[in-house]
Amino acid sequence: MKLTGADVIYHLGATNIGVGVIKHLVSPLQRWIYQSSGGKALSRLGSSRQVLLLTTKGRRTGKDRTIPVFYLRDGEAVVICNVKPEFERTNPWVINLRSHPVAQLQIGEETGLYQARQATCDEVNRYWPRLIELWPAFKVHYENGGRRSIFILERV
Repeated sequence: MKLTGADVIYHLGATNIGVGVIKHLVSPLQRWIYQSSGGKALSRLGSSRQVLLLTTKGRRTGKDRTIPVFYLRDGEAVVICNVKPEFERTNPWVINLRSHPVAQLQIGEETGLYQARQATCDEVNRYWPRLIELWPAFKVHYENGGRRSIFILERV
């Protein structure tokens, strides 16, 4: 079986080392390429994995923080997820979004403001299988004691 670069990243994302590599190397590089290309490059990884740039306001600093995030569409709503591995601190974008629930999303070449809210239990049950399909490492980290945060964002 021949592995693609994307396959390696997906498997790497389920490991302790992989989380660090993605956080400190892959994500910043992806953000830079996405922004530099105006959303024309790296807005898709493979045929079914779409990536957006999420810009949140720092809860303490008030500075904008931008990170690439996988997402799902449900009509006009955008669904994003983070599963905090048991060995990591909560991802800053999760804390920032809880504190300041209006965020800027860049989806491809389009940018807009979105209002975020945490998913209800019914929404978590509905979206979780699709989110695992999108990024299998979510399931690995969650089953190993991680905590998941799922947000629904609607355009302002």
